[in-house]
Amino acid sequence: MSRMSGPDDARRRRTRQALIRAGETLLAERPVDAIAVDDIVREAGVAKGSFFNHFSDKSALALAVATEVRLRMEQRVGAVNAGLGDPEERLVRGVCAFIQYARTHPAEARAMLRSQDRPAPPDHPLNAGLRADLEAGLERGSFRAPGLDPAVLMVSGVCQILLSSVLDGPRSAVRDRGLVAETLALMLGGLGLSGEAAERRARDAAEDLIR
Repeated sequence: MSRMSGPDDARRRRTRQALIRAGETLLAERPVDAIAVDDIVREAGVAKGSFFNHFSDKSALALAVATEVRLRMEQRVGAVNAGLGDPEERLVRGVCAFIQYARTHPAEARAMLRSQDRPAPPDHPLNAGLRADLEAGLERGSFRAPGLDPAVLMVSGVCQILLSSVLDGPRSAVRDRGLVAETLALMLGGLGLSGEAAERRARDAAEDLIR
């Protein structure tokens, strides 16, 4: 029995990943409501019954797709913020990293947006890094907000709106840098930074990371 569990587990993981990759490919092209389970298993190259061994429905698959893409984006955020301790800088650079990832991987970003109709809840594990940066800023007095959860929701909403705007707009680094810098300055103002400081932080991050 134990000798069979290894190959069986590996096979299940391969099938699940094939379904997630298929979902990502299809969601980059059209909304989840326009995708049939038959489309997914055909794209994945697996039997139809395999789908329901891993996912209860298309919404569950879409959630898995959104999680996979978000994890890749979070890895990028971690890379651009490595070694940085200032929560203001980490926050704006993290948003810029999200946007730049979407610019260089538009199909993945579009699949993620189509996989979810709202940002993840404030206490979702995927928001752990964002929560930590905001919490640090609130404790230092750099940020002001009625609570941590509202601050997480605001930044998450800004990210989602910017991603949609970048994906739906003309492909222009100049346009995206300006849009991101101006939007992030407004976001920082909402978190209590002065106008000049907010504009400088946002501009520096956008010029460094939006290419």
